[in-house]
Amino acid sequence: MQIVKNILLWLVGVVLGVAVLLGAVMAASYSFTTSGSQPDPAAQFGGADLEVNGSCWQVPLIGGMLDKAFYSPSTLSVQKLGVLYDAHPELTLPEWATSAQLTITADGMGDAYYFQGDISEYASFLYPSNGEYKAQLTVWRLPEGMTPADFTWPADGAILRNAGLERPSRASGCYQYSFRFTIQASAELELSSERIEQGGVAALEISGMVGSEKPQIETDLGSVQCVRSPAGWRCYIPAAYNASAGGHEIAVTVNGETLTTSLVVTAKNFGEAEAQPDPPAPDGAGEEFRNVIWSLYDAEARDKMWHGAFLCPLENYTVLLDYGQTKVMSGARAGQSNSTLLYAVPGDAVRAPADGVVVVAQNLGLTGNTVVIDHGCGLRSYLYGLADIHVKSGQTVSRGDAVGQVGETLTMDFKLGSKSISPWPLFQTSGGLFWREF
Repeated sequence: MQIVKNILLWLVGVVLGVAVLLGAVMAASYSFTTSGSQPDPAAQFGGADLEVNGSCWQVPLIGGMLDKAFYSPSTLSVQKLGVLYDAHPELTLPEWATSAQLTITADGMGDAYYFQGDISEYASFLYPSNGEYKAQLTVWRLPEGMTPADFTWPADGAILRNAGLERPSRASGCYQYSFRFTIQASAELELSSERIEQGGVAALEISGMVGSEKPQIETDLGSVQCVRSPAGWRCYIPAAYNASAGGHEIAVTVNGETLTTSLVVTAKNFGEAEAQPDPPAPDGAGEEFRNVIWSLYDAEARDKMWHGAFLCPLENYTVLLDYGQTKVMSGARAGQSNSTLLYAVPGDAVRAPADGVVVVAQNLGLTGNTVVIDHGCGLRSYLYGLADIHVKSGQTVSRGDAVGQVGETLTMDFKLGSKSISPWPLFQTSGGLFWREF
């Protein structure tokens, strides 16, 4: 009997000893776990370091069995960043960040949100105008499987059960930042090249502006339209085969401001080739062509759809009359060709040169079976003289899709707006159409 009592007393002693040891370990762990265990709050906006204005972190204790909470409520103080000359100040998050929420309001305008969302959405946000803004930013570090809505906001110094969602456990929580700034941006122009040959294309990037107003372009090289790009706006300027050699001024008007730049066009010898006169056109064919085709020249530009090199519409061909060549008929010169005439293997597939939307698929009295594909940014491919057509207007096609079959010849013409450009740089991924491709 005495032996049993001794064993029980020994067990109680062991339990008490373990409890005391665990308590000591917990007390030591609690005591030595400080706010220094939180991650570095480094975040930047427009290149300026942001100051923390509120935080809540849960730091693991005892191998991640429990969490010690550190809570600092946000205050009314707002960091002043001053004037930023970038139309879209970059937001840089700490490496440990798993998510972030940003709210932007007009400074002094209360809760009238200009932007409210995550950082991926901020990448496409346009500030409506130059002016003063206020921002609230919350940056989170959470284990996989936990969202900000699942996070527990404890009182300062509270001990919580660890969520147990990661091993080894790390600090979970967020920092909050409050700051105001002034946007004072001005548009900037950049050409892909300051000189291009006749038949070539230059890209023009318009960046650094605020607002969603589309820039207006004026140049004697043709009708040019802008589309959105990652940097702001992008347009493509053609130098047709007959564009005058020398300097050409380009005027860009945006937000009431007009900027100018200059593009130099250099002459190119396209050579000459024997050509046959066009067959007589049926009555009304000219008017039909103008109504169907010319109406496309000033149509609203779609977003860019092509990616990488274009395909020649025919895999097997011989060039009978090339773009820009002077046509020679019965020994006399008869003007330059704005298109390329290919001799083909009858029955071969006619391929879509690049991704796009079919905007014309019909028989025209002047050009026979005709397919026109809009590739975006005002660039369209015109394919004339097909034996038959396999697509319909409004249909989306991918690069290489068969749009019809060829007879003995096929005429291809690539235009930016109303100006024809050389097709060969398109097939070789060269020129302004592939500059900083997005």
